[in-house]
Amino acid sequence: MSEFRVTAISKLHAEFRVPGDKSMSHRAAILGGLANGVCTIRNFLPSEDCLNTLHAMRSLGAEVEVLDELAGYGPIHLRIHGRWLKPGAPAAPIDCGNSGTGMRLLAGLLAGQPFTSELFGDASLSSRPMDRITRPLGEMGAKIECLGEKPGCAPLHIQPAKLAPITYLMPVASAQVKSAVLLAGLFAEGETTVIQPAETRDHTERMMESFGVGLGCEGHAITIRGGQVPQACDFTVPGDISSAAFWLVAAAALPGSRLLIKDVGLNPTRTAILKVLTRMGAHMIDIVRETNGEPIGNIEVHGAPLKGTTIFPSEVPNLIDEIPVIAVAAALAQGRTVIRNARELRVKETDRIATVVNNLRAMGVVVEEFGDGMEIEGGHPLHGAEIDSFGDHRIAMAFAIAGLFAKGVTVIRNTDCVNTSYPGFAHHLAGILREASEPGDFELPTLATQADIPAGSHLAIAIDGPAASGKSTLARRIAQRLGLTMVNSGAMYRAVTWRVLRAGIDPRDSVSVIRLLERIEIRCGRNGMTSTITIDGINPEAELRSEAVNANVSSVSAIPEVRRHLIRMQRAYLETGSVVMEGRDIGSVVFPDTPYKLYIDAAEHVRAARRGGDGEVDSIAKRDAADSKRKTAPLMVADGAAVLDTSDLDIESAVEAALEILRKQGLPLGDGPA
Repeated sequence: MSEFRVTAISKLHAEFRVPGDKSMSHRAAILGGLANGVCTIRNFLPSEDCLNTLHAMRSLGAEVEVLDELAGYGPIHLRIHGRWLKPGAPAAPIDCGNSGTGMRLLAGLLAGQPFTSELFGDASLSSRPMDRITRPLGEMGAKIECLGEKPGCAPLHIQPAKLAPITYLMPVASAQVKSAVLLAGLFAEGETTVIQPAETRDHTERMMESFGVGLGCEGHAITIRGGQVPQACDFTVPGDISSAAFWLVAAAALPGSRLLIKDVGLNPTRTAILKVLTRMGAHMIDIVRETNGEPIGNIEVHGAPLKGTTIFPSEVPNLIDEIPVIAVAAALAQGRTVIRNARELRVKETDRIATVVNNLRAMGVVVEEFGDGMEIEGGHPLHGAEIDSFGDHRIAMAFAIAGLFAKGVTVIRNTDCVNTSYPGFAHHLAGILREASEPGDFELPTLATQADIPAGSHLAIAIDGPAASGKSTLARRIAQRLGLTMVNSGAMYRAVTWRVLRAGIDPRDSVSVIRLLERIEIRCGRNGMTSTITIDGINPEAELRSEAVNANVSSVSAIPEVRRHLIRMQRAYLETGSVVMEGRDIGSVVFPDTPYKLYIDAAEHVRAARRGGDGEVDSIAKRDAADSKRKTAPLMVADGAAVLDTSDLDIESAVEAALEILRKQGLPLGDGPA
């Protein structure tokens, strides 16, 4: 389980971009998948939530081409081949992960299809109310059954249905409910109208119009005519202002700071955070332009002493995601801040009212809790504390910001969840903590910006597989037979883990690991047909199989910044010659374009016996689970890889079988180095 360790900063002078908008990325994936041709989506958010929606559209028949990826996370530039408003039946239930947006919008899309489907999610999503969408969709004729343990909760079982148009007066302002009904309206005969009690995010309406879907808008009423096929178009997703909000609060609350966030979405239904911070005394400048019907621009913040404020009821619907970090701003401001009419926070990823109140109190803040909000008495010094995010990404990030102003160390537990909405947050936090000021310090590398595999005669043989499958021995023997250098990528991760432990850093503390990575010197090289690695001039080979390293290497390997750093070094081996490289993501991530790929496997009991014979203390089952379930570059059979089961093979037989596979894959086998 990962964590952030945060200490106070004295200055903040930075400029950077935040990843793409989460709400718009969901909608771009859905409308692109329904369009009448090919759509190119740029700056797509590769968060777990949005990737689940993208996978859902794939399961409904939309073809997705990945053109570029945020290294360690997923696609940011992609091409979607739409289905002409005729999605196909999924082969299995659709996993929405943690995404309420994804599930509710997909339910609207699926409600009027001629096939059966099912949507499910994780424990958090399965506890959130879905009757707010099943009710209006049911009025349209949808047949949706909530199968969750809690009434009205997921999984959602959706049967074939023919939808009729309705006029729906929403009891509560909700962009997700509005969007679900509008998407269902595309599949109904006639005109469907949604009437909002108050203005909500209008990304769906703006994006539908960009995709050529005609809407009628009058006041808070939106009307859609069924049967319109979205017209294929290209779409660039702006940066997410909800992600930017964390840094805006940090800069606004620190007198003398200057922060420039570039190319962020400035949709007027999302900019309430700017109005609130300005009201609290922050000095802010925004420059707006428009692309794809969405306002976009730069925000510049200069820090100043903040004062308390009252959040107006009309602001809450368009401020709901930012309230946790606004509560942090209130704790840093002089005077009282009142947040009411926000009962919706009780049914988010956590009960965000209770979680924010408890965590603020843990840091020394005076706060009173209400059923629909809280009242915060700001201006008192914050002290470091151990904070549990309870798996809520916005809680984790909000209290990381609080830690920047607290005396002592603030430890945020359970921070893997931040990838739900903000892949790269740990990288940006590390830059803020070291008080970096150069834009390059905050750039999130993509595969297109990383070193390309050199052209020429050098080639890579990628050998992947689980622990104790025999891949290391096999890779070494193949390298010897072919006269190539064998690179054990696992040794590189073990070496970094050794250095982390030597520095006294908790391997789960991703921020501190990233900061260490920036200070140490890692050198990789060749010694004949053997690869070498030193860290700060020390060869740690004798320590790489220690019990401590074995127990912690999975945690260090799962940190995206560690993987990005080492992947660049692994690819650099090709600059000096051909290699046989073994690991867990060589064919899928390091050299995805090599045609020479093997996945070495063996039965679990065979692998356990091999590892026990070597005197190792690794638990095979635990390591398999950790490697397969990790968010970044999980253990998998790479596209194009041949699987070789070595359970019943001795090493000579395994080598011959592997060489025969490589020969069939086109490897130019010879007597000397390639």
